[in-house]
Amino acid sequence: MVKKLLTIAGSDSLSGGGIQADLATFNEFGYFGLSVITSIVTVTNDNFKIYPTDLKIIQAQLDSTLALDDIAAIKVGLLPTVDIIDLVAEYLKKVDVPVIVDPVMVFKETDSTNTDFLVQEIKNQLLPLATVATPNLYEAQLLSGLTIQSVDDMKAAAKVIGSFGVESVVVKSGARLAGNQTFDLLFHNNNYKIFEQKKVMSNIPMNNGAGCTFSSSIAANIVTSSVTDAVADAKAFVLAGIENGVIINENFEVGNVWQAARRLRNN
Repeated sequence: MVKKLLTIAGSDSLSGGGIQADLATFNEFGYFGLSVITSIVTVTNDNFKIYPTDLKIIQAQLDSTLALDDIAAIKVGLLPTVDIIDLVAEYLKKVDVPVIVDPVMVFKETDSTNTDFLVQEIKNQLLPLATVATPNLYEAQLLSGLTIQSVDDMKAAAKVIGSFGVESVVVKSGARLAGNQTFDLLFHNNNYKIFEQKKVMSNIPMNNGAGCTFSSSIAANIVTSSVTDAVADAKAFVLAGIENGVIINENFEVGNVWQAARRLRNN
């Protein structure tokens, strides 16, 4: 029987990230994807909006999906309000499968959302339930309260975030640190492992949805692999998607990660 994975996240109308990226990723790893939509995100070349889903509708979706007893892992993405965080956390307390939390608070389309008030709720309610958390650099700064400008800063931030109860933390530098390399730092069992690779340089960055694809790749991998191997393969999967990304049109300065890239490139 095909195993199932669940994503609890927002819907991105342009399929750059959110449940569209998650479900496409699950499919590439041979899993049947289920979804709970927490919000609808619309993106144009000059506008970015988040429309939170009504709590009763989210609850109905959670009741429907979590009634199944063969979900192998859960990925959690954008939870745009405190009430939604609290509701999802209550349901996650009832499950006994790996939970991958991508604490989405900062977007490539905007400098940040006005989500300082969400940070405490994520730290107190969501992270203690997580098997792996995958903050990007800005999100790691918000969660840890530290300024991150180096790999050593990433280590310090990961340790702080780990103190909130999450089993493993992956802090992603993306292209934000100086130099030609990107760094993902895994903090697990009080040890650090650095994953380093060369930055992908292009006129149009093809990294929209990279964070969602990365965390959902970990969710797929961790069912059968160690966290270290899950992170390593997720990085390779995302890199292929960035190197073969999809241009939306000439009005957008960022392109989308293509989840099918590794499979089709290898055929």
